[in-house]
Amino acid sequence: MKKIIVTLSLLVTTLAVWAQPARIPVNDLNTGNNKPNTNTPTNSNSNAPSTSSELKKYSDPQGRYTIGYPGDWTFNDKTDNAIFQLTSPSENSDDKFRQNLNLQIEELKPNTTVDQYVQTNMSAVKDLVKGYTEVSSMFFNRNGVRAYQIIYKGRYGSMTDDIQIKQLFTISTSGKGYVLTYVSKAGERDAFETTANKIFNSFKF
Repeated sequence: MKKIIVTLSLLVTTLAVWAQPARIPVNDLNTGNNKPNTNTPTNSNSNAPSTSSELKKYSDPQGRYTIGYPGDWTFNDKTDNAIFQLTSPSENSDDKFRQNLNLQIEELKPNTTVDQYVQTNMSAVKDLVKGYTEVSSMFFNRNGVRAYQIIYKGRYGSMTDDIQIKQLFTISTSGKGYVLTYVSKAGERDAFETTANKIFNSFKF
């Protein structure tokens, strides 16, 4: 089974953690090629306040998904490794880490199960993430289909701090694999955890 790319982006000044094939998070310099979309994407609630308490609804032009996101988060649909990336605002002038969320979609082989999808991809992560520690995981029903959610911590490559990754795996009835990923810094209070959970809950396909 093909192992898709995971984008685990850790923004520290000009440094970003970008993904490589086989779901391997690595550190690459941000060359500036993936610039945020400065135009507000088409949404069904364009008058929504730019606050973390209310989400704008974004509908994918190809009809593959809808998702809500706060107006004060940066929406980037120009990344090479994801359908889109959302980046949190800065908490203060000393904040060098930006929480971020991204979505990936791929066409899977017929009859691929979520269990197979998860096993293939997580085995690569466990082998390559230093100090991999699972926080929680569960299978559940999402939008009428089987889904899997996992939260884990660890480091990769030259990273000195642990990051925490929350991922949702699911497969649509049309055979598309979806991976929704949220990256935060482990061991610190996450000011955007509640907002990230709202974004996850708003995701539909």
